[in-house]
Amino acid sequence: MSPTEQRIAALAGQAGELARWVGDFDAETLRAWLCLELGSERVLDGWVAHGGIRTRAVPLSPLLHVVSGNSPHAAFQSVLRGLLVGACNRVKLPMAGLTEFERWIGGLAGPLADLIEVRRELPGVWLDSEGAVVFGDGGTIETFRRLLPGTVVRIEHGPKVSIAVVFGAWDDAVLDRLAADILRFEQMGCLSVQAVLVDGGEERVLAFGDGLAEAMRRHRAEFPRGAASVSASGAVRNARAMARFLCANGEGARIWESAGSTEWTLVHRRDPVLQSGPLHGFVFLHPLPVDLRRETLGPLGQVISTVVLHPFAEDWAARLDGLAASRICAVGEAQQPTVFWHHDGGSPLSSLVRWRDFG
Repeated sequence: MSPTEQRIAALAGQAGELARWVGDFDAETLRAWLCLELGSERVLDGWVAHGGIRTRAVPLSPLLHVVSGNSPHAAFQSVLRGLLVGACNRVKLPMAGLTEFERWIGGLAGPLADLIEVRRELPGVWLDSEGAVVFGDGGTIETFRRLLPGTVVRIEHGPKVSIAVVFGAWDDAVLDRLAADILRFEQMGCLSVQAVLVDGGEERVLAFGDGLAEAMRRHRAEFPRGAASVSASGAVRNARAMARFLCANGEGARIWESAGSTEWTLVHRRDPVLQSGPLHGFVFLHPLPVDLRRETLGPLGQVISTVVLHPFAEDWAARLDGLAASRICAVGEAQQPTVFWHHDGGSPLSSLVRWRDFG
């Protein structure tokens, strides 16, 4: 069995543990993924034909992963990719750690365990890695641009927002799936929906808000939120107070909120400019502008990751071309991309290798 096949078999054995964080996969899925991005599942183990020459893929190794503390998804997804291509993976965790990820690493044995090293403090020698995948806010990205030598291949995943765009009619099933796209994982990932734009006049937008608010209430009743920190609850209360002020001054028409708690909040705004919210179940409702471009949506329109589209059809997707979003999906699927997704529009496996030609 080739080294790549050994890694595929070992990762397939972890599929049940990883599915929540990276999506469902099996050995055939991993082989197909390698073929799609690298051209062949054998290219990591030896020379393969490439036009009139032969070539092979060599992983960027050691590979540094700098992961953030807002969600363990990035850590699982990034390390899965590094393991599949055969890199030695150095994982810089946030100082508070990532419990689920560290628990998984602690249970590994054999070839996978040998390819992963985890630290909360950053060893200086790790800056000499061949490649680095950096997740974080603007400050983190800038810090590692300064720290890493120019020879290190950098793959950067900075701050992103995700939105929903609604064109057609809706029913309770659509609203329930959208509520899950908003509330799952407490909006802590870049794929969490933070704003909903609805096509039509204000009456239609507010009718959608009524339905979505009820769906968010139902979701929280079925999937209660864990204990919120004092700072998180305080941030939501402050944002609610500001929203009430804006509504009183005509910038919005309504605010919907969970009674007696900060579990969920929906705020209507009359303009389409995206706003930063406190997360933790806080979402904005906007009218859909006729001229739907990233510039129309303000500064956050420049960093859209995923657009949840309803109805989910190519004819409607054409209306989103001006947003330059890297992913469009149906309601209910915002936070469940397959392993094949192009993270931030890039090719996650091919970005982790160099090519060596023979001929």
